[in-house]
Amino acid sequence: MPTPEQIRATLDAYVAAYATNDRAAFLALFAPDAEWTDPVGTPTHHGVAGVAEFWDTTRSMADSIVLHPVHVHVCGDEAALVMEIRPVIGGSGMILDAVDVFTFDDEARIRTGKAFWQLENARPAPS
Repeated sequence: MPTPEQIRATLDAYVAAYATNDRAAFLALFAPDAEWTDPVGTPTHHGVAGVAEFWDTTRSMADSIVLHPVHVHVCGDEAALVMEIRPVIGGSGMILDAVDVFTFDDEARIRTGKAFWQLENARPAPS
């Protein structure tokens, strides 16, 4: 089982990959058989190829996406990342409150991930 420090390092790298728009770094965080659902209620992406498709689709819709962590809770081989998602689309920024819930494999790679957020609750980002 990964240590809490290893899980936190994976989540730090997850946030950093978004901030730097680093697709390769993002994909390296996932186990080969990962399952990613973002947001919950939409189809699950399977394997690193599915996660790559999610990344490509999401990045094609936004000029940039930055995650601002609020809290990280690690329990066993699971974690919840409470954060603000801050996309910029067409030059306009917004803020989405979100919680991503993860499970990790023995190498602290993301095995499953579920993102909870609602677009209808987005608010304009301060200028």
